[in-house]
Amino acid sequence: MSRILLGLLVGIIGYMVVKKVGQSLGLWPTPPKPVTREDKEPDVLVQDPVCQTYIPRKEALKTEKDGKVYFFCSEGCLKRFRRSGA
Repeated sequence: MSRILLGLLVGIIGYMVVKKVGQSLGLWPTPPKPVTREDKEPDVLVQDPVCQTYIPRKEALKTEKDGKVYFFCSEGCLKRFRRSGA
């Protein structure tokens, strides 16, 4: 009885090791990642007030002034906006 349990335990551990190595080498399928709300909805584009470039909201730098949020494509545009006092 103990040999059967030991054999089963070794088999399970071996399977787990082979699966992990196979996944890291791309030979074993990895489970799909769960779909999130961000995956379903496209990113909203916002316009940089300095250079007028449109950028995805998720990637934009932002600052708030007088209760309004402004989005920027780069640190340089953000600094120019702050310097201008706009």
